[in-house]
Amino acid sequence: MGRLSNVWQQSRLSLATKLRVYNSLVLSVLLYGCETWTILKTDERKLEAFHMSCQRRILRIRWFHRVTNAEVTSQTEQEDLTSHIHRRRAAVFGHVRQLPEEAPGQMAMRHASWRPSRQQTTLEATTRTTETHLGPTSGYRHRYLH
Repeated sequence: MGRLSNVWQQSRLSLATKLRVYNSLVLSVLLYGCETWTILKTDERKLEAFHMSCQRRILRIRWFHRVTNAEVTSQTEQEDLTSHIHRRRAAVFGHVRQLPEEAPGQMAMRHASWRPSRQQTTLEATTRTTETHLGPTSGYRHRYLH
């Protein structure tokens, strides 16, 4: 973000252009491979804090201006990173669901029922996210997890 400060300070560039640069150069690198991450709540908070600080820098909002995150989000119309990650994860999971039975992705899903602890597995979180975004899933989970 430091090298992009010249871009953010340009008054000739519109907000839309700055946000397109931010999405293509910063978010694409930040979220590379996020579909496979195991994200804790602390990680989500740190990602969201970085996302908000970048948007504030683009808008030239300083801490003493006392602008809420909701106001910043309404000005930039950027999606929060958590829902962006869930949407990308659901898309990849939907592609894996459509693979043939003998594909490595399907085989990995069949063997994903092993749980090292009582914590929720990534497969369960992804399944819940997929059902939320794509609708009910006609019982495919029972085929692969049992």
